[in-house]
Amino acid sequence: METILEVKDLTKTFVTEGKADFTAIDHINFRLYPGETLGIVGESGSGKSTLARAITRLTDATEGTISLCGEDITREKGKKLREAYKNIQMIFQNPVSSFDPRKSLGHGIGESLRNSGVPKEEAKKRVLELLGQCGLPKEFYDRYPHEVSGGQCQRAAIARALAVKPKIVICDEATSALDVTVQQQIMELLDSFRKEHQISYLFICHNLALVQQFCDRVLVMKDGRIVEEGTPDEVILNPRDEYTKMLVESVF
Repeated sequence: METILEVKDLTKTFVTEGKADFTAIDHINFRLYPGETLGIVGESGSGKSTLARAITRLTDATEGTISLCGEDITREKGKKLREAYKNIQMIFQNPVSSFDPRKSLGHGIGESLRNSGVPKEEAKKRVLELLGQCGLPKEFYDRYPHEVSGGQCQRAAIARALAVKPKIVICDEATSALDVTVQQQIMELLDSFRKEHQISYLFICHNLALVQQFCDRVLVMKDGRIVEEGTPDEVILNPRDEYTKMLVESVF
């Protein structure tokens, strides 16, 4: 089967003067396939968010490789890295802080389109379409992040991530700050885009019930390493690793 993302021996060690080195992710290996949703679970501090930041090159890996659509992007910079970003986008845990507070939501959603050379009016038309697809009225184009609810802002963040039609979207605890009703609406929205556009998701989440509902496979992380992987039913209903058993028992 075609691989859309392949991570090999990915390692990130933070070096701080006067302190012991800290390895946040330690020789991580996995593959992601077209249209697949891969869940990544683990306690706070297990390395999930550092892994996401390394894959999206928000932080540089110490060792290992990241192959996106068959291209090694581990050390790419400048134009080549910007081209890669068209294929991979990220939705953050706190949608309000992920937008520039001085700019409207419409401006933020359309930024990646303008940066890739789409004319201003065409970009605005695409943003208005995305707002509608994400369940937001066109008036939200001129709203500012602090003027909308958390759920509405997260819908705008989804619109922003989808603007350049990426192949992969990384959701880093994208629903954890939302109440249960809004959370379910966001999950249904993400699922509809997956089915319609064959988007692959890396779904970082501590909610095992959501992972079981939404994901095709699951990786369990502990201390920067993958300690178990499998389907949601294999990992959640029949965990093999002691850490996974503890994680499941603490939730169910």
